[in-house]
Amino acid sequence: MKRSIPLLTVLCILIALVGGQVVSLAQDSGPIVDILGKPDSGSNPPDVRAYVSVVDPKTGRIIDDLNDDNFSVLVSDEEIRATSSLETTGVALVMVIDRGGIASRGDKRISQAVDLASSLLDLLNVDGTDSADMVALIGIRGRDNGGLTPLVPFTDYDPNAVSNQFDALRTEAVNETTPLYDGIDQAIEWFTHNPDSGTQAKLAHRRPIIVVFSDGIDKNFSDEARRIDIIDKCSDNDILLYSVRMGGGTSDAYNMQIMAERTNGRHVTHASADDTDATDLFGNIVTQRQSYRVTFQLLRPQGDYQARIQVLNTSTGDGSDEASVSSRLQLPEITLTSPSDGEMYTVPYSHTTPVEIPLSVELTFPDGVERNPDAVRYYRNGILIATSTAAPFEASIDITDFITQTEETRETQEIKTEDFTFTAEANDAYLSQPVISSPVNVQAEWEPLPPSGLWEKILEWITDYWWLLIILAVMALGMLILLILLVRTRGEVARKVVAHTTGVLKGVTQRLGAAPRKAPGKLVVIQGANMGKEFRLSAQVVKVGRDPQFCDFALYDEYASNPHFSVQLEQTQFYITDEGSTNGTRVNDAPIPPHKRMLLQPDAIIQVGQTRLQFKRLGGTTRQLGVTPPRGTPVAPPPPSPPEQGQGAHPATQPAPPPGPGQRGGPTKQVY
Repeated sequence: MKRSIPLLTVLCILIALVGGQVVSLAQDSGPIVDILGKPDSGSNPPDVRAYVSVVDPKTGRIIDDLNDDNFSVLVSDEEIRATSSLETTGVALVMVIDRGGIASRGDKRISQAVDLASSLLDLLNVDGTDSADMVALIGIRGRDNGGLTPLVPFTDYDPNAVSNQFDALRTEAVNETTPLYDGIDQAIEWFTHNPDSGTQAKLAHRRPIIVVFSDGIDKNFSDEARRIDIIDKCSDNDILLYSVRMGGGTSDAYNMQIMAERTNGRHVTHASADDTDATDLFGNIVTQRQSYRVTFQLLRPQGDYQARIQVLNTSTGDGSDEASVSSRLQLPEITLTSPSDGEMYTVPYSHTTPVEIPLSVELTFPDGVERNPDAVRYYRNGILIATSTAAPFEASIDITDFITQTEETRETQEIKTEDFTFTAEANDAYLSQPVISSPVNVQAEWEPLPPSGLWEKILEWITDYWWLLIILAVMALGMLILLILLVRTRGEVARKVVAHTTGVLKGVTQRLGAAPRKAPGKLVVIQGANMGKEFRLSAQVVKVGRDPQFCDFALYDEYASNPHFSVQLEQTQFYITDEGSTNGTRVNDAPIPPHKRMLLQPDAIIQVGQTRLQFKRLGGTTRQLGVTPPRGTPVAPPPPSPPEQGQGAHPATQPAPPPGPGQRGGPTKQVY
């Protein structure tokens, strides 16, 4: 039994060596690709944003010369185009200082370890910005002597919280053996289950790194299962573990090297007189504060999917990492808002007036991700009738284009009614699937026909016997021509009849004379441009101003407004109103208030700027039909008709004899 224990130990060492070689070969075959945290698919769906760290396994440095062509995303074996940008996201680094074996009184290695930790702290940007580095410190003593001490949790703004512990670490002697695995486990716990939710959120997209300073793992705490558990935890959470062995001790340093290599970290041994290896290691670590933001669209129905982000054609080969991504996309819902279900439309029986039905839809998004389709299509009874390609996707149709009238009998007054079913359809821009609205049913009916009447019968008769109307029209035209010829051949007889008839009509007209009324007036320019120009005031309202496009009477006066004043005719009186002019209007040298109407007296002088006008009343009277003239007014007889061309002249009709005693009026002179 005792011999089997060394054999088992040797076997484990051989397995570890082989595993280390395999890991080393894997690292040489491509870059270390890690998706930092869970990809963000909820901030701006359907876009997914992932932070990807790409590290050269040979140097531990970030590979910073990649572009979009170096990244490819596979979701369900389908390649998705991705964009990338190199951003500073910071590192989250825990320094673990194993004090056992290097902090006994007089041992200088604890001071060297603290100095190295201090130089690493100086390389970090712990400044409180969004891309600041985060740092924490774990010191390890024996479990019976305080265990993990000191403990400084993560900070992204106060590096002194860590550096203030360095003096105590340098001076305090530690003689007991220490559990290194306890300190590493605590660091992993801070990364994966940090008690502070705000700190946990900040850790999400920062590169997690553990740097161990130790002389090796004491055999009392060298548990193979514990080591494997630590390696698995680091691998599952993309935590890189780096180890710096403080040389000169007798503890087992092999376990430190295995853990570093299997978590994609590196292991160096620090010589007391040379800090070069450790300094190079720290310089490579801080380059990892940069990572690539890889963005791609997840156009998948609601659910979780595995996304593989591949990094191709780098200087060290190809690499990839997988992460779970979530989609919340659901098909939108489309609803016809017009027409309304059960709506009735009436079509005029004349079929000449269009009856427009507006078409509109409402889109709702159960997933909360608003987007517009490329088009909305409207259907009537399954037939495409309209397409709208721009929001808000409205259209309209004329229902009279689709309804047809049956042979309705006038006796029954039958009304034709038709039913129509409308639907709307669109393709979802993200899921590329059609969405269809619920059907909407409407009715259209013909307006009742009016009862058959006399005029309709006449129209029907004209429609049936139009040819007879043409014959009658030709006959009537011929009779009219014949009558004209007959009148022309009768000459004198016709003239006498016409003259007599005309005289009678004029006599009646004169007896039904018009009541006298005032004739319109006029405006005459007596001073200024176009002096002597007249304008008759024949309209009810006449506007006077500068611009002939907006005024009835234009004044070429730069001091005139547009319009300047107006003249109104009401019954027999004229009124003047200033239309709010700039320089005012004067009547007989007196200014008139704006927008106040004033009576305009005959011969009044109107002054506008440098122009003076005089208002004149026109003389003469007219008579209105139906008013008897005053007694003593002579009534002229009607003139005779002139002789027809082509016929000889006839003697003029002799004037009537003067009236006898007691008769009114006097002789009337015949007009030729």
